[in-house]
Order: sequence, then C-alpha cells, then structure tokens
Amino acid sequence: MSGHPRRGGCFQTRPVMNTAMDDAGRCLLSVAWNIRTGGPRADPRADAVRERLRTVCRGLGHAACRFAAGEAGGDPVPLLRLADRAYEVDTLLLLVGTSLIPDSGRDLRWWGEIERLAGEVDGMVVEASAVLGGVCV
Repeated sequence: MSGHPRRGGCFQTRPVMNTAMDDAGRCLLSVAWNIRTGGPRADPRADAVRERLRTVCRGLGHAACRFAAGEAGGDPVPLLRLADRAYEVDTLLLLVGTSLIPDSGRDLRWWGEIERLAGEVDGMVVEASAVLGGVCV
C-alpha cells in the first residue's frame, strides 16, 4: 500500500500479470464451459470426444491462468489454436447430432473430419503444455 501523492489516500498496487496468457487461459476455460452435452440424438462416441475436449481445455486453461499470474512471457498462440480446434470439433458434433434429416453418408463424412481434427488435438496439447512448462493434461 502506498499513498497517492495528490489525493492523500492509499491505494494497493497489484502485481503485473501476463495478460496475453491469462486471456488464452480464460479462452480455453470458456470453450470448456460451452462445449455442449448430450443432444437430441445422444451418442456415446460424441460424448467421449466432448469430455476429452472439456478435460483438456479446462486443465490447460487453469494452468495458463496460474502461469500468467507468476510468469512473464510465453506464447499464447498454441493455447488459442487448441481452443479454436476444440470449438470447431464441438460445432461439427452438433451438426452430426442435430440434423433435421439424418443422412448416413453425410454423417460419415463429418465423423471422418471430426476424427481427423480430434486426432490433431493431442499434438496441440503437447505444444500448449510445452509453453506452460510441461503441464500434463
């Protein structure tokens, strides 16, 4: 605490925070929070993908916020790429699970894309974790 020279009052100084990393962490937490659950055509396969995305985004989001509170620097881009990919996969899962007229050919194409994108998530987790000092999720 220190006094403000012109007002005579006291104010508390706060530690400087790495806002880019904090923002990236909060972005991951927001994505984790907004990943849909269930749906009109609940699918255990889709639920498993969503749960994995939720776990990864939540874990790395909290880790990024902790990192930002204590460290300067770090590249938030791998974290933001992961958040973007998780959101993209969740959107495709929504399309597969809520189409008005089920089309097995279309669903197979979408599942192929979902599996390809979800397969890239593990590599993105490694990159994001490396930025945070090797946090494992």
